[in-house]
Amino acid sequence: AFVATPMRLTEEPQSVVAERARKNRPVSPHLSIYKPQMSWVLSGLHRNTGVLIGGAAYVYAAIFGLAPAFGLDMSSVAMAGSLAALPTVVMVGGKAVLSGCLSFYVFGTMRHLWWDTGRALSNKGVFTTGYAAIAASVLATGYLTFF
Repeated sequence: AFVATPMRLTEEPQSVVAERARKNRPVSPHLSIYKPQMSWVLSGLHRNTGVLIGGAAYVYAAIFGLAPAFGLDMSSVAMAGSLAALPTVVMVGGKAVLSGCLSFYVFGTMRHLWWDTGRALSNKGVFTTGYAAIAASVLATGYLTFF
């Protein structure tokens, strides 16, 4: 392809011209320039908690399945004994993280299913369902952690 420049007319391969254009292209703005809004923050948290819960389930299933091959005891009695040996702060903290992720994911899923029926799609509805999911998650996390 011929590329006209103010100085001269040169012949360059199209791949070189395309690479130069890519290098001069402006960088897309990052999330850090946007003001956080409830809709996309809660959506991101919903996805992340789902990944965390799913990942934890896969890891536990893999350990449980491979335990006999390595001579590990994964019975309920052994697991209860191992967890009881942990410091209280670690046990309560772990329960809070797991129950918080599970609660938020469940109530966020209910929120999305409510939207799938065509309800609460206005700005007011998005905020109302968002605050409801947060409140229900906090209450459920407290209950699951301490009772």
